Amino acid sequence: MRTTFGSFNIANSGLFASRKALDVISHNIANANTEGYSRQVHKQRASMPIWGDTRGITGTGVEVYNIVRIRNEYLDKKFWNQSRALGEWQIKQESLEKMEAIFNEPSDTGIRQAIDEFFIALDELSKKTGDSTRRVAVVERANILARTINRNGNEIITSIREVNEEIKSKVAEINSLASQIAVLNKQIFNMELGDSVANDLRDQRNVLIDKLSKIIDIDVSTYKDKHDNEYLSIKISGITLVEHIDYSELDYVLEDVPGVTDLGAGKMAKIIWKGLESQEVKVEGGELRGLLDIRDGDGEGLNYRGLVYYLNKLNEFARDFSIKFNEIHKKGYDFNGEAGRNFFYVPEEGPNAINCLNFAVSKELLDNPDLIAASSEFSEESNNNNLKDLIALKDSQDMFTSTKGTPDDFIKALLSSLAVDAQQAKRMAINSEMLVVETDNRRMSASGVLLD
Repeated sequence: MRTTFGSFNIANSGLFASRKALDVISHNIANANTEGYSRQVHKQRASMPIWGDTRGITGTGVEVYNIVRIRNEYLDKKFWNQSRALGEWQIKQESLEKMEAIFNEPSDTGIRQAIDEFFIALDELSKKTGDSTRRVAVVERANILARTINRNGNEIITSIREVNEEIKSKVAEINSLASQIAVLNKQIFNMELGDSVANDLRDQRNVLIDKLSKIIDIDVSTYKDKHDNEYLSIKISGITLVEHIDYSELDYVLEDVPGVTDLGAGKMAKIIWKGLESQEVKVEGGELRGLLDIRDGDGEGLNYRGLVYYLNKLNEFARDFSIKFNEIHKKGYDFNGEAGRNFFYVPEEGPNAINCLNFAVSKELLDNPDLIAASSEFSEESNNNNLKDLIALKDSQDMFTSTKGTPDDFIKALLSSLAVDAQQAKRMAINSEMLVVETDNRRMSASGVLLD
């Protein structure tokens, strides 16, 4: 016959179970605003009964056998996949909006305005070629055009340099996150050698994976060994970044990039796997993909139109505009009846070496505007035929090697491409953010702590 103490023990087990439930609830409430925290619930069951009594098996109360977190792994994976797109397009949106600010069109200080004012000054000079004031105005307007191109080019080079530094920073951030995840994996593994679940540590790990997924595209998976121990694996394009307590590191090597490094942007960082014979990391998404596209995109083939594309276009404008203008200017004669010379500066390497940074009015003309070759005949001071040919370049469709169109058409096409790219990046960033927010809200609905 059982003693009355059995009933007290059953009551005591109920009190212990209720106390544990209150502890879990208190823990949930305390962490309601903790980033990445998942609601926890206690699992209880009837404790082992007493048997051997001919009158039946007698229950012994209740026991709490585990505390688990509420987490939807499907939503986690969906969130990570969507974060990579958000990270990529936010970077592109931010960078292209900055590019639009660099060109600052339409405005009184933009390239198109400078082109118009230069040709207006030429037209005014054609009405009175001997007027020294008008000659000075032509040189000044040409100098403003050159300096506007120079300024835009320098700002693009500065942006390339800044993006390159940000890429280096992202590599360090990825390595730091991989290291922290590996440390947490070890702590989780040690704490779960029994039947317990390291809920809070798993939440911390998920927060790190959330951050990592926005930086670079990752594939996250778990697997178990024959002893039912769980391991976490994170891969980048099929190559392991984190494998349980071990992790790989990314690195970068600095390389010269023609047309970029030589214009003052410095050596560009190429991302590689550290210790894998300098194997390049295949980056398919995330902020890092956005940064690489913005820094390196030259618009060739299927390549993205990034900073290099717009830099190359400015170089093309400066080079072709100078070549065409110089070609006609040298056919004329200046105020003193001498043969025309280069109006715009030509480097020692030749006209093909002209770019948006060295585009400039010839120093000789800056010092002496009388050298403007307005006349088509060496002995006719009032002749303005050569000047008319120069003015006609404003409407010429054959100024540029890669496309048909006037100087204004060239810049308009460039700005149109930029506007389209910026609008696409903004639209994609907004759409991606909506998807991420929706998925995160669903995660919070399933895993968050409700205080109502």
